[in-house]
Amino acid sequence: MAHEDSSVTIENHNEYNGGDGIVVTSFDEDDSCKYAGNNVAVQRLLHAPIGSPNGGEVIGQRPISSTISRYACRILIDRDQPHTARLYAAGFNSSRNIFLGEKATKWTKKNGEVDGLTTNGILILHPHQFQEQDEDADYEDCKKMYVWREVSVDGGIYKLRETRSSTRRGDLAIGESNELQDGTLIDLCGATLLWRTAEGLSKSPSRLELEVRLDELNAGKPQCPVNLNTLIIPRKKSPKTSGSSRQPYVYLGCGHVQGKHTWGLNNVSNCPSYKCPICLVDSSKVIQLVMGMESAFHLDSGALDYAFNPCGHVCSLATILVEDSASSWNE
Repeated sequence: MAHEDSSVTIENHNEYNGGDGIVVTSFDEDDSCKYAGNNVAVQRLLHAPIGSPNGGEVIGQRPISSTISRYACRILIDRDQPHTARLYAAGFNSSRNIFLGEKATKWTKKNGEVDGLTTNGILILHPHQFQEQDEDADYEDCKKMYVWREVSVDGGIYKLRETRSSTRRGDLAIGESNELQDGTLIDLCGATLLWRTAEGLSKSPSRLELEVRLDELNAGKPQCPVNLNTLIIPRKKSPKTSGSSRQPYVYLGCGHVQGKHTWGLNNVSNCPSYKCPICLVDSSKVIQLVMGMESAFHLDSGALDYAFNPCGHVCSLATILVEDSASSWNE
């Protein structure tokens, strides 16, 4: 994220009349620090996330267009303990203004203040705090723990719009906060940020601890039920491990782990399906299992019994429960 020398608060300096644009100007403030996440690199901004190419023209390694808003979001952090951090949609440009154009979703609140949303929206997903009883939770119940919300320019929390760029905002999510927690996800519509606190990072495992856990998992010598050979989960993906008979794969439909084989493969009209030889459930894809060695993304050094869907990175239960916004498999 980008850090500015002086922190700011925002104030509307023009009135909202129907389809008019809105300009919000920043003012210096002494008790908080401001960070900004944008897709445009200017001298005062240090972090400019770029979305994945979507078929548009590319110059060098940098896409010309991005779904991330030009000035995507702001994070304000209190300088005093406990250093509370809050997320706001839209960021200040080099003139220290936020501008919402005619087509942006905007409204006047009951207190007379103007608020709005960026074109593609800034979404927030707070983590579910891991509890021991979660180990026995049903998967469908686990999915209810994760609810994406949208953040407004003024920091309000709203339910999602019908479509990402709809001009009609969602309902106000009463009682919910824009205060960031350890493990909060921030979706910029093209890049997703993971918020970690200093306290949370202090509890994250070291690379050595992750390697020990991975060695323990591989020491169990998991076996492919078809080829009957031992499988080894690699530390990272590479062309060398992809072609190895020891590379484990997970079936999307059921989560069973096996080696690479052609048993149960049915390729009709270039639409392959894979039948699991253990439970006979069909899957649209099989994905390599691999270890993610970035310790900042792991919340503890627990047993690597789970994996993310659809990337196949293995992790502990605590990491899945806090970071999972889609789905996962229990190995």
